[in-house]
Amino acid sequence: MSAASPALEVRVRRAGEPDGDAVAALRRAWLEQRGRVTPGSDPGFEHGFATWWRAELSHHVVWVAEVITEGDWRVVGSLDVAEVAAMPAPGRPGERWGYVGSLVALGAAPRGVPRKLLGAAVAHARDRGLVRLVLRPSPAGAAFYRAAGFVPAGDDMVVLTTGGP
Repeated sequence: MSAASPALEVRVRRAGEPDGDAVAALRRAWLEQRGRVTPGSDPGFEHGFATWWRAELSHHVVWVAEVITEGDWRVVGSLDVAEVAAMPAPGRPGERWGYVGSLVALGAAPRGVPRKLLGAAVAHARDRGLVRLVLRPSPAGAAFYRAAGFVPAGDDMVVLTTGGP
């Protein structure tokens, strides 16, 4: 009978500019694990991601979940929240809300990583005075978000494809 392996220590922290390469590698690995991209496809992805990271990090908050492996912290999950400032109107002050996107956790991530990442985002939203967090879950993720207290907001999202790149 083998002894159970010890639980990996998980830390969740806000990502900064130097974390862009690790988050890009995580996204690639996550999509490859799910068969959504073939390994090595889109050789320009990392460059495009780095450009996005530099441009968007000023109004996105990204958390990373890390585990210690062979003495080094390794990113195994991330979550992104884009902060949006609604335009004020008479009788309605401008409000800030967050759009939750890109919750990613590798298959090798310890159990509970998605919950810890979402918890960090919710705590941040409350600290920043965001009035709501909004997301469009995948069918597979909907139950996770409902269990975390998110409620359906109806069918009021309308999308217009503009033909952009």
